[in-house]
Amino acid sequence: MQSPPATQMPEQELNVTVPTVPRKEEDPTTEMAVPPTAAAPDADGSGHAEGRVYMTGYRLYTLTVGISLALFLSALETTIVSTSLVSMTNALGGFDQRNWVVTAYLLTYTGFLVILAKFSDIFGRKSVFLASIATFTIFSVVIINRSFQGIGASGMYAMGSVIVPEMVPPEKWGNYISIMPLVVVLSSVLGPILGGFINDHSSWRWVFLLNGPAGAITIAMVAFAMPTKFPNHGNLPARPKKTLHERIASSRRSLARLDLVGAFLLLAFSILIVFGFEEGGRRFSWRSAAIITSITLGSLLFLSFVVWEKFVGVGQGSIREPIFPLRLMKRRRVGFLTGMPFMTILINTPQRFQAVNGFSAWDAGLRTLPLLLSSPVGTLISSQLVTKARVPPSYVLFAGVALQVLGVGLASTVGPEDMQHLYGYEVLMGVSFGVTLIMLVIFVPFTVGKEDLAVSMGAVTQVRVLGGTIGLAISATVLNNYLGSHLSSVLDQTQLHDISESIAAIDQLPKHLQTTVRGIFSDAFNTRASNKIFLSLPRVDTPRVQKKS
Repeated sequence: MQSPPATQMPEQELNVTVPTVPRKEEDPTTEMAVPPTAAAPDADGSGHAEGRVYMTGYRLYTLTVGISLALFLSALETTIVSTSLVSMTNALGGFDQRNWVVTAYLLTYTGFLVILAKFSDIFGRKSVFLASIATFTIFSVVIINRSFQGIGASGMYAMGSVIVPEMVPPEKWGNYISIMPLVVVLSSVLGPILGGFINDHSSWRWVFLLNGPAGAITIAMVAFAMPTKFPNHGNLPARPKKTLHERIASSRRSLARLDLVGAFLLLAFSILIVFGFEEGGRRFSWRSAAIITSITLGSLLFLSFVVWEKFVGVGQGSIREPIFPLRLMKRRRVGFLTGMPFMTILINTPQRFQAVNGFSAWDAGLRTLPLLLSSPVGTLISSQLVTKARVPPSYVLFAGVALQVLGVGLASTVGPEDMQHLYGYEVLMGVSFGVTLIMLVIFVPFTVGKEDLAVSMGAVTQVRVLGGTIGLAISATVLNNYLGSHLSSVLDQTQLHDISESIAAIDQLPKHLQTTVRGIFSDAFNTRASNKIFLSLPRVDTPRVQKKS
């Protein structure tokens, strides 16, 4: 396929021209252009387009590895703790609060994705990228405040999403953008296994400490390979040096573009909604003032967020850019419901093996291999169907969603001793996760304008992770409520308290009670799995929705 002719658009701040890709008006779900596997070089072989120098050679490869490592670390920090949560709560207490280890990370990870992408327009891609990696690494090493670690990881993922489409010409986007979901899937494969190995052979603290040397290597690679002025480096016309007053004025104009109110509303309603579902029926009654206020206020803030995003930047002379343009919501290119089943299955499957079957963290991680190894298979097959066989992406996405409903539904029927069937159902779910993740990422560059590319890449991830965070909160509520109502009939208050603090307390019960308690845990996990079917079903009509957008 020949790359479309470039048109020139003046870039206001830099006074240079950059190539743009014309967008087709026809339905992208059935006739979406698929990028070729290789780009045609420029006449001079320099690898640069008019007005913009794209990266080539060893710098491109080094930066690609650095971005991949950053994405890997940010995603790994979610999955590696899935087999470590039981060990952490056994050591520190509070098994019933285990999900906050993941949720605190995901909340800030979600809330800062787009705002940090916007900050990179002011302070530069390289500065924000390096600062994010450093923040993530520091708070990993000191093992405090997972929320700050999430902020660093958010910047790492946001910058990766923004930088990848900017470092190569549009005809190479397909090859490089597909790296992102592959890295996420790889972290899903290695995370639970690595976490289980660390817990069984060392201290759970090394789950976080390992980020120290890995983060340092990532910083070195990005600092070396990424140009300081990226993506506006290279053959740019010389500009007079700005005075201090001009630099301050320019920074103020750039800051005025940030939708800080929108970012605050997004983060605030996310925290309140997640808190309400996490603590409702556990620490507080559903009818308590704390829960009612949290959910009500969170809902009001969500409505305020939608209204604000509708009118922000509309006034005459306004330069503020909405953090989540509602035109993206109208196009429905977001994956809110994709994150719910993916995140909950990924976190809960190792916990099920430990609570129901009594496996160690290492053994639980190994038993998730069918789920995790099948995910990259789904990613590779679906990407080949789209790029080589020219199957419409919406149809591939539909097949992935249908497969996910089937796998989750079958998994909800598994008993404590029915291990062989569960492994097969893990394969179905794993393939479906691989398909849905990469399809949502591939859709973005071909369905939005260039002005929306950065925010769209961040928004797709932001909404998906937010869906996973809320899904975790809902599933934790279902599990805790089920356990609380059923365990109370067979255990006394002391035994109930011990199990709520540490799942290892099950091993201290009499043999007949151990069997009963593990059976109740199995039923609780199955009840939670059946709820995930309803989280997947609304996406089955994806092709119809895409054609209407």
